[in-house]
Amino acid sequence: MVQMGELFVIGDLHFSRGVDKPMDIFGKAWENHTERLCENWRRIVGDEDVVVVNGDISWGLDLQEAVPDLLLLDSLPGTKIIMKGNHELWWTTMAKVRSVFKEHDIKTLRPLYNNAYLWPEKAVLICGTRGWNVPGDEGFGENDAKIYRREMMRFESSLAHGRKLAANYYDFRESLRDDLGADPCEIIGPSEQDSEIPGRNELETLAFTHFPPFVFAKRECNEFTDLIEKNNISRCYFGHIHGMTMKERENGGLPPVWRKNGVAYFLTAADYLKMEPVIITGTDI
Repeated sequence: MVQMGELFVIGDLHFSRGVDKPMDIFGKAWENHTERLCENWRRIVGDEDVVVVNGDISWGLDLQEAVPDLLLLDSLPGTKIIMKGNHELWWTTMAKVRSVFKEHDIKTLRPLYNNAYLWPEKAVLICGTRGWNVPGDEGFGENDAKIYRREMMRFESSLAHGRKLAANYYDFRESLRDDLGADPCEIIGPSEQDSEIPGRNELETLAFTHFPPFVFAKRECNEFTDLIEKNNISRCYFGHIHGMTMKERENGGLPPVWRKNGVAYFLTAADYLKMEPVIITGTDI
């Protein structure tokens, strides 16, 4: 049987190999951050692992400026599921992104955008969207409201796509990749016919966003968190928030920054994680 990997997460890589955007102006936590992050990644993550990168990957203003950062990320071990952040100005259309992937032979990056990913052997369904400022955030205005509603729709699309992928996951076999009518890359992990597939009731849906889906400053719920709860999601991972320090990390674990109505919310910004991808499969919440 193929060795089964683990699921990791880290956000806010803020690579800038194609533009002049030094991150150390934001403090000591960002000194030599690219080198430190890559060194930690290669030490922690293996080729069989999957890493969700939930936004703010590159400072590039267009795809050509982002290519050096995408190539760097592609060179790191594991399959990378990537998402938009508020700085993903280079991410225009999926067609253009996939075209650049093909042009530069980028093979390990999988966009999460109005879709979902299923890891049958781990009984994990990966859904998410960028998110945005939410009602109750300081300065939230009419334009924010429009983008917020659009991001909620994209999250619903991701969840719907996930339900489609999950419908027959307990019968997963190599041929199911075609039967699902989905992009073959949306089935991740090993695919041998004798892989152990958990029962239907054991499937867990994990939510990933870039922006916190709640009012971070006040720890307040909204329609976005209602949607997370409605879909029986018990874990949500987000980035975007910088400057926080993690006082305790037991055995490399990641404590939630907030719990509400049965959902644990985790901050995954790279500076918070000390530039180390953190494992989230098999963790106890």
